[in-house]
Amino acid sequence: MNSKRIDLLFLFFLLGAGLFIFRLFQFQILEHKEFQAEVEKIITRVSSIEAPRGRIFDRNGIPLAWNEPIYILKKKVPFLSEKIRSILYTALNRADDATSTIRKLEAFGEVEAHLRADYIHLLEDSDEIDVEEHFVRRYSENPGIAHVVGYITSEEQPVRGIEKFYNDLLTGKNGLKLLKVDNHGKVVSVLEKTEPIPGEDLVLTIDASLSSYAYSLLKSYNRPGAVIVMKTDGQILAMASNPSYSPEQFSLGLSDREWTRLKYDPEGPLLNRAVSPYPPGSIIKPFISMVALSEKVSPDATIFCSGIFQYKDSEGHTLAVFSDWYLYGHKEVDLRRALAVSCNVYFYELGLKLGIDTLTHYAELTGIFGKTGIDLEEREGLMPSREWKFKTYGEPWYPGDTILTYIGQGYALMTPLEVTRMTAIIATKGCEVVPYIYRRSATNEKDFHLSEDAWETIIAGMKDVISRAGTGPADRGTAYHAFKGFPYDVAGKTGTAENTGNVPHSWFTGFSPVDDPEIIVTVFVENGGYGSTTAAAIARKIFEAYYGIR
Repeated sequence: MNSKRIDLLFLFFLLGAGLFIFRLFQFQILEHKEFQAEVEKIITRVSSIEAPRGRIFDRNGIPLAWNEPIYILKKKVPFLSEKIRSILYTALNRADDATSTIRKLEAFGEVEAHLRADYIHLLEDSDEIDVEEHFVRRYSENPGIAHVVGYITSEEQPVRGIEKFYNDLLTGKNGLKLLKVDNHGKVVSVLEKTEPIPGEDLVLTIDASLSSYAYSLLKSYNRPGAVIVMKTDGQILAMASNPSYSPEQFSLGLSDREWTRLKYDPEGPLLNRAVSPYPPGSIIKPFISMVALSEKVSPDATIFCSGIFQYKDSEGHTLAVFSDWYLYGHKEVDLRRALAVSCNVYFYELGLKLGIDTLTHYAELTGIFGKTGIDLEEREGLMPSREWKFKTYGEPWYPGDTILTYIGQGYALMTPLEVTRMTAIIATKGCEVVPYIYRRSATNEKDFHLSEDAWETIIAGMKDVISRAGTGPADRGTAYHAFKGFPYDVAGKTGTAENTGNVPHSWFTGFSPVDDPEIIVTVFVENGGYGSTTAAAIARKIFEAYYGIR
């Protein structure tokens, strides 16, 4: 009995010893490479080196967005030596309190700090501190460029503007560090290092100073609005939208409460009004004139404006009455004078003669109410049609809709940028103009074909808007008072867009010089009143600033 137990115990011993020897053979011979790789993973670590994002400059080299390095200091020893303390006191930038920063580092083992560039290498070579570099995005304190530049979040996500549109160019390629660490995970040395590749720097067409000035003019009227300044080849010099915001508050980190307050601010500071659609009012009349002349309407044909227009049926019954902005009427007007004095009655009759289908045809043909192709996010305007109204409202198109559309009321919408492009087409006598802020994509082909005489008629009417003194309100250019005494020649158009239950929107668009156009200026002021006063007055100051810069 005892012999059998001894034999059984011996058998179990042999089995255990055999299994142990097999596992040793498996670990050391069969799976040696796999376990060696696991051990190497324990003693090495790959760390990413952040690539600086490309900087953004205005046309004059003024920085609009750049990177500020922030360093994460990590303690590798229980107590810092006096030597390292001394280096830290000298290396820490004035933006940080040295004593407080060192105390936090000793207490928590890690701290964020600003360091002087010439001392960083002393800390990187230290056995006591590990230094990691990160970048914080900084922005110019210029509210006039905020909607153009956009921003990135504290999580480095691009949002809006150039930051988003050209993110692929601005984003660099991170570098790598192969680190040797001890069994506690602390860095012992750097085994290999691949330097990061910075993102591409962008030089925009924007003039930061002009943008700031344009914003200040809008701000002085305490009304939301937009100012666009564009060269006739499409270069955007300024695109200011009021109210604005600070891009830096996003890159530094925004609390949920701060974001909610900003997002639901009734003034809409995040909205870029330069690329948002609004009723254009009389600012649309140069385009209507282009359509009329394309349809062979004689520019010399006149109508009599008594101040009201009666729409009648075939039996002569008055179905509706539409007023001119000047209730006493403009008397006899042709196309040129109708533009200069902004005679609504002339365009009412033009609308009934040409019809809505003609207008929508030319709108589709030229794309004037569509997106401009600018290298930013943009919304598009609306040229209404029979089909659009029935699809949207389930109602047929009425003659009254046509009458209102021909003076830029009713359902018609345009963005300030679309208005700017329309004006550029007129200034260049039909050339395609694609606005741009960094990369040009214009072809300089003819976008709207009219005879030289037709273009001259429209331009003369727009020049009269500025320079026609007249004998009174009925005969005076609508922007005459705003530009009286201006030393350079300007052609333009004012607009006063009715806004149900509110003060009307104020518009102005124009170009200068008239014979050899360089610059387009468009001003839009929400609830700003008459275009001849608010928007035109701002535009004059913008033209003055441009000529001063030039």
